This record gives sequence, structure tokens and C-alpha cells, in this order.
Amino acid sequence: MTSANSRKNDLPVGPNAKTLGFAVVGCGRVAPTHFEAIQNLGRAGKLVAVCDHDDAALAPATRRTGTDGFDSLPEMLRRDDIDVVSVCTPSGCHAAHGILAAKAGKHVLVEKPMDVTLEAARELNQTCADQGVKLFVVKQNRLNSTLQLTKAAMEAGRFGKLYAINANLIWSRPQDYYASASWRGTRAMDGGAFMNQGIHFVDAMRFLGGEIVEVQSMLATLARQIECEDIGSALFRFENGALGNVFVTMLGISNVEGSLTLIGERGLVKIGGVAMNTIETWQFEEPNPEQDALAKDANYHTASVYGNGHKAFYKQVATHLQGDGPLPAGGVEGLRSLEAILRIYRQI
Repeated sequence: MTSANSRKNDLPVGPNAKTLGFAVVGCGRVAPTHFEAIQNLGRAGKLVAVCDHDDAALAPATRRTGTDGFDSLPEMLRRDDIDVVSVCTPSGCHAAHGILAAKAGKHVLVEKPMDVTLEAARELNQTCADQGVKLFVVKQNRLNSTLQLTKAAMEAGRFGKLYAINANLIWSRPQDYYASASWRGTRAMDGGAFMNQGIHFVDAMRFLGGEIVEVQSMLATLARQIECEDIGSALFRFENGALGNVFVTMLGISNVEGSLTLIGERGLVKIGGVAMNTIETWQFEEPNPEQDALAKDANYHTASVYGNGHKAFYKQVATHLQGDGPLPAGGVEGLRSLEAILRIYRQI
């Protein structure tokens, strides 16, 4: 089998760049989003294999993608045409499956969270470093045009001193959702509303506001028959002194809101929609004609609460591996967002 280091040398830049081989392990709810994102890469990447121990998930995935299907991850990892393994299994398996891929010399792309424990996530990060392979942690919402523009305004100093970031996440996950798989809503494999869904918004708050240094929280399980929370609130203090407030629930009748509001001494922005996909308020004391014009066009439609960022994330990954782009969100960023969630759970 080709080593990881020699394979990286086989990725030339430009029109002659190698077509990367991707494999997906875990063919459940989020997997089709990854299939589409890989297909969107064109000649830069190709899906070559899928894996799931459950034939009820594997069979339709192989039919849909036209690729080889495996019910054993070690068996799939023997293939030499796989450069990147995308880990889409239950959260409590992420580190174990990523470590297997890394030890087989494959780059690892892992869905959020990196795992449900800090120890496992750190082991994944260290193993990838030891094996000389790259670790990419899916933070697709960072690539939303709405967040990218707000980040640019932040870096340009348009907010002045940041006072607060408020996030609201009101989505619907009925009991049928949790009953669809025995691992959903469990502490060992899934986590609750914050670990599974709220982590996107906590990560966006970190992306825009900086590191979180203090956390207070209140969680409850009011309606769903699960081990973890279906509703909760957390208060943050950022390193820069700003305060944060995030409310998360899966008890909405429908997916109603996924929003961020940033308040600064010279600016206020609200990013709304169901997945931070629309700019609802864009107010600054000092105009910036270029950015202000872009704010009118940053909104986009999404048919899914996942948003549209997976395609952009995969493009970043492929461009980086082909030697012509910056490193997308990796293990360090994944660990820091996981740490914030575990502080909400009062586990660290």
C-alpha cells in the first residue's frame, strides 16, 4: 500500500492534479450530503467506496452512488485508490473509525463532533499527526456566505468592541427521529441537542467571537425519551470580554430558526433563517460600500438545516490536498468546539 507521505507527493498543483479518491464510512442521515459534495468536485475528487455494517443503509447507498460497498471498514481501507476517508458514523465512533483510517495511511474527514469525549478526540488528532495524514473536521457553516461576510466585517474592525453574540436554535427532532436508531440521544454514541445540533452554532460563535473562557448552563429533557437534553441554554464569556448566550431546543413543531446576532459598539448584525443562511440586519456606523453591497446578495436558500457548506468544505479539502489552498478546519478547531460543548455539559 502506498504510504501517506509518498501519496501527498503525488498530488501536483493545477490542471494536472490527481483526482482524489474518497470513501465514506457510515451511510445514514448525513451521508447523502457528503455523496453530493464529492460528486460536486468534478475531476478533483471521486467517490470510490462506501461502508456500513447495516445492509439496510449500505444497499441503498451503493445503488445511489454506483460505488463498491463494504460492511467492514478494515477491508475497505485495504484499497489503494482511497486518499480520504469521510467518517459519518455515530458520533461516539468518530475517533475509533478515524484512527483506523489514519493508521491505514488515509487522510481523515470527520463529521462534527470529533467524538463525544475529549480523550477520544485528542487521540484521533494525535494519531493523524503521528501517521503524517491530514485531519479535517466538518465546520461547513463557517463557509456560509453570511458568516464569511460577517467575519470580514469583524476583521475590518467595523464592529468596534464586541459586546455580545446571541444564538437561537429552534429545530424539530420528534421522537421518531430518536427511535430510528438505538444510538440516537444516548450519551455514549450521540449526545443531546447541544452535542449533535447546537455544536454548529457554538462553533460559529467561536469563529466570529474568539475563544470561550467561561461557561454556565442549564439543560433539561422535557419531552423526548432520550438520555440527553432536548432543550437548554448556556451563557459564555469570551476571551475578549464579550458575553454569549445560546438557546438550543429540538422541541419545535418544525425547523423554525437557526440564528446569530452580533452586537458591537459600532455595528449590529443578525444572521437568521433556519441555518444561518440569511442576513436579516446589517447595521454599521461607518459605511463600507463594497461589503454593504455584498450583504444584499449573501442570503441563500437551503432545503436542509445542514446548509450548503459541505460542497465548499470538500472543495477546500481537495484544493488543500492538491497543494494549492489553505488548511480547512482541522483537529485543533474541532477540539476547541468540543471543549465548549463539554463545558456546557459540565464534563470539563
